[in-house]
Amino acid sequence: MVSLSTVTTTGRQVASEFSEKNVTFMAAGIAYNAFVSLAPLLLLLLLVVTVLGGGLEARIVDIAQGSLPGPIADTVTQIFEGGSTAAGASAVGLVVLVWGSLKIFRGLDTAFSEIYETDDDNSFADQMKDGAVVLGGLIAAGVATAGLSAVFASFADAVPFLGVLAPVVLVFGLVLAFFPMYYVFPDTALTWQQVVPGVVVAAVGWAVLQSLFQVYLVFKGGGSTSFFSGVIIIITWLYFSGLVLLLGAVINAVVGGHATGVAGGVGRGATETAPARETTLGRDDLAAYLGTLRGRLTGHDRWAVSTNGAATATRVAPLRPPEAVDVEEYSAVEGGEEEWTVVLRWRTPARESDER
Repeated sequence: MVSLSTVTTTGRQVASEFSEKNVTFMAAGIAYNAFVSLAPLLLLLLLVVTVLGGGLEARIVDIAQGSLPGPIADTVTQIFEGGSTAAGASAVGLVVLVWGSLKIFRGLDTAFSEIYETDDDNSFADQMKDGAVVLGGLIAAGVATAGLSAVFASFADAVPFLGVLAPVVLVFGLVLAFFPMYYVFPDTALTWQQVVPGVVVAAVGWAVLQSLFQVYLVFKGGGSTSFFSGVIIIITWLYFSGLVLLLGAVINAVVGGHATGVAGGVGRGATETAPARETTLGRDDLAAYLGTLRGRLTGHDRWAVSTNGAATATRVAPLRPPEAVDVEEYSAVEGGEEEWTVVLRWRTPARESDER
């Protein structure tokens, strides 16, 4: 059973990772890439649903009108109601459309790899492969959600209160769409259990976000907006959507033990930093080091072990001990040996000591 202290500690670490790894900066880049890739992605989706037929175009327009902010929903409607002309253009420029659509997924792949600290292994070929897999999964999830919505709509009159399940259908579709992303993009071996927490948070977060934007647009006046206002709304929505997606990635990285919490972050946007100490200690030196660390954290007497085994007490001037220290312990058995990792994380004023 998960204790309250565990939840609190995990929450603090998620907040720390979110800040240290420059997630807001990543989200801004993702919003730009998403804005550039929006039209190619919609045209590619139109090509797929046109080939499949069955009136899926109308269902996708209905979902967009009910689930997306007005300017984005209007863009979806204009493209999907363009009919055969847009589909024909998509067929001619399929390669260009796929390339344009993959731009956003390449950006997401890079962001996920930096959050999971695997960006050194994230080559261009790997980004293209991962992006293609996620793009295919996203299109399949979109088609499946549209089909499921059509089934619900056909039984809406016969089954009372069936319409109240529409938000559940939306979240279910988002879970289907996001799962490949959270499974493939980190570029490390994951189980589905390690993927689900972030996927659910992102799906619910997106559903809540679109509801808030709908409320905002209603109070703002909905209706017609200028071209410039529409662009601002779209980019803002994409930015917050990127934040929600990356928050799910940070949660998975922390819960799955893939986040080191290195001060300054990691990856391309990281602050330059180096280990304050990186060495191997013998038993006696380790005891002395732990004694010094105890003194710095608590202000208590430090016990040092001399070379002849006698314990001596010395007093250490504490550097304003922190109010709380996050403690994490990990263990794994490999090759017949048990390996332990202990992480201590705290903050102190920069003028007095370095953050560890």
